[in-house]
Amino acid sequence: MRLSHLGEEALIDRIVAEHLLPTSGPGLIVGVGDDAAVLDAGAPTYTVVTTDMLVEGTHYRLDINTPYQLGWKSVAVNISDIGAMGGFPNWTFVSFAFRGDMDAEFVDDLYHGMTECARRFGSTVVGGDTNAVDAESAISVAQMGCVEPENLIRRTGARPGDRILVTGWLGNSRGGLELLLRYGLDEAARTYAWLVEAHLMPMPRIPEARAAVSTGGLRAMMDLSDGLGADLPKLCKASGVGAVVYADRLPISEDLRGAASVLGKDAVDLSAGGGEDFELLMAVAPDAVGRVIEAVEEATGARVTEIGEITDGRSVEIERDGARKPLKGGWEHFAG
Repeated sequence: MRLSHLGEEALIDRIVAEHLLPTSGPGLIVGVGDDAAVLDAGAPTYTVVTTDMLVEGTHYRLDINTPYQLGWKSVAVNISDIGAMGGFPNWTFVSFAFRGDMDAEFVDDLYHGMTECARRFGSTVVGGDTNAVDAESAISVAQMGCVEPENLIRRTGARPGDRILVTGWLGNSRGGLELLLRYGLDEAARTYAWLVEAHLMPMPRIPEARAAVSTGGLRAMMDLSDGLGADLPKLCKASGVGAVVYADRLPISEDLRGAASVLGKDAVDLSAGGGEDFELLMAVAPDAVGRVIEAVEEATGARVTEIGEITDGRSVEIERDGARKPLKGGWEHFAG
């Protein structure tokens, strides 16, 4: 079976089943199936480890991304995973494969973006690997962090009746990408700079996650890397529940609405189906919703929006204009 027919989630399930990869065990608190692995090395805090790869032509284009932006983003997407587990980052390892005709100054600027992003969120770039390729380049980052046992939060744990909350705005990154692909960097940035920046330089929600976890009201959490339409079903699958999202509650910025009109796109589709927002997706106990919103907003100033609720069953739906249909969209790595 081709990977394009199987899909990323099914491929991961196949690898786990065929090769008996552990989801937990001695020293392993969380294995495959969450935003990051969690290890118990006998220290007061658990060790959190994640890795992510960016591939030229799929995740970035050198005519759109500056090397600084690319460096920032490659580290930011990994730090976001640490936050999604309730933790904080500490050590960053960078590996890349570039063509031999790449300018050394490109790598200088790339690392400038990497080190500034790492420092911004309390981490340090401490090593990695380099290699050469003849075709598309690639950047792989391994990120470590820590989390107190009492603050560890997973995708599992959501219960029927829990409310679904998200930080920030949904769809801004997808809107920025659509504008970049149609108009190029200069024109897109001139008209919708905020959306373009959301795509090129995402901001991990580390302090927001820490504030939310501190309330004790979270049941499950993950970051929105592949989009609400792809990631909410993952959280629901891990928790063995369903969900309904209300389209009229989605936090859609006025910039995204304007861009959607220019692009001939539906703003709700961009919001629910767009990827790389790296906002937090949270399942929250009903009596803790106000507490979580207040804690995040007081600590960081970031908005938090209740967009739906966890349900019985396994269906994940969106309600729009009084009708419900399956929630779809988001990024699929092996789409044909």
